[in-house]
Amino acid sequence: MEVKGLWVDTILYEIPLLALTSEAYFRFMDKDWKYDGQEEKAYEKGMRLLEGGCIVSEFGTRRRRDYHTQALVIRGLVKASKEGTQKGLPGKISGTSNVHLAMRFGIPPIGTVAHEWFMGVAAITDDYERATETALSYWIGCFGQGVLGIALTDTFGTPAFLKAFSKPVPHLNRAASGAALTSASVNNSTISTTDGLSTTEPPLQAPICESKEIRGKTFAEVFTGVRQDSGDPATFVKTMREFYDKQGIKEKKTIVFSDSLNIDLCFQYKKISDEAGFQPTFGVGTFFTNDFVHLSTGKKSVPLNIVIKLSSAAGRPAIKISDNIGKNTGDEETVRKVKEQLGYIEKEWEGGDESTRWGTENDPVTEK
Repeated sequence: MEVKGLWVDTILYEIPLLALTSEAYFRFMDKDWKYDGQEEKAYEKGMRLLEGGCIVSEFGTRRRRDYHTQALVIRGLVKASKEGTQKGLPGKISGTSNVHLAMRFGIPPIGTVAHEWFMGVAAITDDYERATETALSYWIGCFGQGVLGIALTDTFGTPAFLKAFSKPVPHLNRAASGAALTSASVNNSTISTTDGLSTTEPPLQAPICESKEIRGKTFAEVFTGVRQDSGDPATFVKTMREFYDKQGIKEKKTIVFSDSLNIDLCFQYKKISDEAGFQPTFGVGTFFTNDFVHLSTGKKSVPLNIVIKLSSAAGRPAIKISDNIGKNTGDEETVRKVKEQLGYIEKEWEGGDESTRWGTENDPVTEK
């Protein structure tokens, strides 16, 4: 699939295209399943997470089985949330990234910044060494301190991100604006999209941030925390602890985990985060909204591993490098050049195999 147009328009296509692609596959191709037990399963998962003290948001729209499934899941999670509150359980269901279902069920809409923001800024400016700083500056310039304050670290690798994160928020540069032209591509197994920008304006520069609360602070101080979306979570927690300590930041920061989570992983990541002095939260998606078995075999019905990403902006390729090679997207030559430019070091970990991200058809069905 390809989507082309102004960035302000094409950015809105990602979620419905992914959701409809998944729904079409499970409506017309893999039909060996039924809805029975989805609400109850979500309730049981929610209760286990609440009992374990996890703060959880539902992030499952893009790869859901369909809309009805997601509604059943949220109904189950809301039931768990109410019961958890009555019982005084330590965890919390904090909301959903689906704005419509948040309205329908009376729970908070919640989310974080996407890779696309950093990818688009880098492609427009054609300056990968300063793109992260520029993107963070615009974000703060728009929302201020304490609002949508979770920074995504892995678009061009966490080490490059932390170099920018340690810098002071700029105050005196002007902001340039421009229209954005985007495009996107998808194949039959993964939806990898392209969004491009077209602008005749000068290169983007960091915007003015004159808030008294922000003046003189670094990005690391201003942002509430960070999101981990690729690579080894244990290594990430250790890296962030060392980073904040080196920066002299004593405030307790948040880490949002959002990479292919299930219950066991939430518990595992919570433990290492608690021990390192962080507040962990969890964005759980496909594990909630596309957890089914084949009726005929009792084996797992595997969700589609589909994504949409920017592929071009301002006539230049838009790429994502991430913290493990399986999540690299975009023009291969640009990826190679940017890795070389940023001094990116390739790392692998046992959980980084994208080909079996959601399991296989022969996996036994277990509650994880």
